[in-house]
Amino acid sequence: MVMAELWVVDSNCFIHIGSMAPDTFVKSISKALNNLQTGLHVTPGVHDEVRTVRFQRWKGQPNLLEKMQSLLITITVENSQISGLANLIGEKAAPQDVDLSLMVLASQLAREGNTVTLVTDDFKMTTTGDKANLGFETCPPSTFLQRMADYASQSHKKSLLSLSRRVRAAEMRYAISRAGQYDIQEKLTWMIDSLLETRVTPEPIAESTIDDESKLISALQRVIRGETVKNTHLSKLGTLPEVCKPITKIDDYLSNISSSQDSDNISGEYDKATHLLSEVMESIGLGLSPLNEEIAEIAHRAMAGDMYRMESALGMMAKLSGNLPRARNHLSRALYSATLIDDNKAEMRAMHQLGLLALSAASWQRAASLFETADAQAQKTEANRLPHMVAAAISRHLQGEEDLAQSHISSARLIVQNNKSEAVDLLSQLGNSLLAIDRPGLAIEVFDEAMECAIESGQDGKMDALAEALLLANSAINNEEQAQFAGLRELLDTLNQLHVDSVDEFETKISEIGQRSEKLSKPIDEIWAEWQPSSKLISANSQLIVLRVHEDDNGQELIISHHAEIGAIGLWLPEGGIKAAPGNLIDIKDSRVKVAKPPQALLELHNIRGLVAVESPEAISFIAKTEDLLED
Repeated sequence: MVMAELWVVDSNCFIHIGSMAPDTFVKSISKALNNLQTGLHVTPGVHDEVRTVRFQRWKGQPNLLEKMQSLLITITVENSQISGLANLIGEKAAPQDVDLSLMVLASQLAREGNTVTLVTDDFKMTTTGDKANLGFETCPPSTFLQRMADYASQSHKKSLLSLSRRVRAAEMRYAISRAGQYDIQEKLTWMIDSLLETRVTPEPIAESTIDDESKLISALQRVIRGETVKNTHLSKLGTLPEVCKPITKIDDYLSNISSSQDSDNISGEYDKATHLLSEVMESIGLGLSPLNEEIAEIAHRAMAGDMYRMESALGMMAKLSGNLPRARNHLSRALYSATLIDDNKAEMRAMHQLGLLALSAASWQRAASLFETADAQAQKTEANRLPHMVAAAISRHLQGEEDLAQSHISSARLIVQNNKSEAVDLLSQLGNSLLAIDRPGLAIEVFDEAMECAIESGQDGKMDALAEALLLANSAINNEEQAQFAGLRELLDTLNQLHVDSVDEFETKISEIGQRSEKLSKPIDEIWAEWQPSSKLISANSQLIVLRVHEDDNGQELIISHHAEIGAIGLWLPEGGIKAAPGNLIDIKDSRVKVAKPPQALLELHNIRGLVAVESPEAISFIAKTEDLLED
């Protein structure tokens, strides 16, 4: 017997459908369900909760249950089973609780061997289902509609995908509205994970087939930018241009900060940006509150691109100030905003950044899924797939899935062979991204391949830059990480087939870097027991770069840093409270320093040559690059 893919649907999903679905919806989803040879499973309680729901956008606003009756499979669940589940998960719910009845139904269908997905925007049903090990998956209504588009015919796919985006906008608005009441990151992660499993993007739609709603969204975007639009569109938009006008403050702000190239107060800049975003959202929210759902939806989808850019920038600022959990929060929101505008490139960039954060957290499986989805988006937009494929291969290798890792490397190898000059830049960027998340062991292997390509394509200047990057990565790596990533070199060595004529030059370069690295790994010869000017240690025209920040149990911090001539040194800051991240530049103004040999434990843990005390810690500035906050 072949087991089916079944869907159990909660009341809120039907309420979303009633509010937003076009009059073609029932026909569209009927086709998809016929292809699946199933219906939508519900319990009698769902009928009770949606009995008065109507299709708001249909002529005459017919009753939803009457129109969808033939698609519903209604199964009664015993009260004793509901009570039993309530006791199991510790819920003090009444026996007639509809959510519990749906969870019982989904669990029963799963125990029969079916693949079951419970459709709900109530994240509590996901967490409690996992807690009780009930055997079903969950997804929000927007993802359910997107998956239905997979099974629909081409003529119905577009309308289901459009409905999915409208529902996703509503889900995101609700989640963000509750951000002040609880931490929404876990729910955002669940929403995004559901998207990773099914990322379906419609083919480009011809201008003549774009519906009126899409035209209004485009018109609103143009009028916000100050462009001229048709009077008929202006009339339909009503007060929306004025209500949405504050969104222009976001692009003005982002253009200004990205043009400044760097900042010595990235945490302060983050605070300023979050304040601006809150101010803009509050102003727009007040203007939209009197308007109906349909008009508000047009506004939110028109502004989704601005929200994507702002959340992305906030994510990068958080990352540059060393707060990776906060960075993930913002990048999750950025990704969700990107899905509202069908911007594959935006989705690709957000997925890649989230993948890097997953690598930082040693979540290899999640990282692989994110990079692979970014690669799928790259293929749709004809962007270069190389960084996504290499990162996915690394993730799969670390997860122990060698066949998949080799498959990704094989695909990446073809890209490298096609254009080794471009591969140098892409691999260098990936290596630097890995350094920025404190994964120098991974960065070294990527930089090695970039060096091979630079030699073969005759890019001497880039070879010098890569040599410095490799030296920095070697300073940052520790023994634990070297052991953890054993075997990675064998995998990445197959990425580029080095021509026999280039082997000697490559080995000479690597040998030179190794010799410099070994020289800079020995404890520093000279110690300063008395305070000395900082310029005596680090000249004004040289750079000290943060490798990582180590905090002990007492809140005292050690800034592990790299200098091209000195090597790795530790700045001892016993007061703590430092906002810094790998890649930040360190500037010490008007302060004296002492230098001591590091304790053996710190020497082994961080490979630092010396321990530096700073007389005036307030004289230290951590400078972050802001020119890369906005990606092309």
